[in-house]
Amino acid sequence: MIAWLRGRCQTVAEDHVIVDVQGVGYLVQISGRDAAELNAGEEAELQIFTVVREDSFSLYGFRTLAAREMFRTILSISGVGPKGALALLAALSPAEIARAIHDDQPKPLTVAKGIGKRTAELIVVRLRERLPPELLSGAMESSPASHSPWTKPMRDAKSALVNLGFRAALAERAVM
Repeated sequence: MIAWLRGRCQTVAEDHVIVDVQGVGYLVQISGRDAAELNAGEEAELQIFTVVREDSFSLYGFRTLAAREMFRTILSISGVGPKGALALLAALSPAEIARAIHDDQPKPLTVAKGIGKRTAELIVVRLRERLPPELLSGAMESSPASHSPWTKPMRDAKSALVNLGFRAALAERAVM
């Protein structure tokens, strides 16, 4: 699985970026919030969540670890797909989403395109007890991958465990 990319942005659109990594162009779906921080022709470093399906291989990119972990956490809810999770991250920061879930307040989540009252309530109910504490504290909020104390093999190992279904906190403890 691809867990992290660093390269030059060839194209930046509202919902995706094409990152040139040593001559290979990766199409990475991103939130509008992250797209606003990227510029074509400039270097970018993205945390990647890889989704492999029978008919597709999709990359979702995030400027911070918190955004990737929130995306992964939201995807664990049956009925919420990548499009809805990206819409949430475009409208709210990971800390704002975590606070709404922790405070049992689904209404702030409905500002995201495609997230209605019922879906917002489902997110709050399903994630209330499972929200990783580091997302709630906001400790990962502004930490881009380049400022992480984790080495690339450590990030890859954690990402592999998370992609296999382990909770992020448990995967982190196992890797450390």
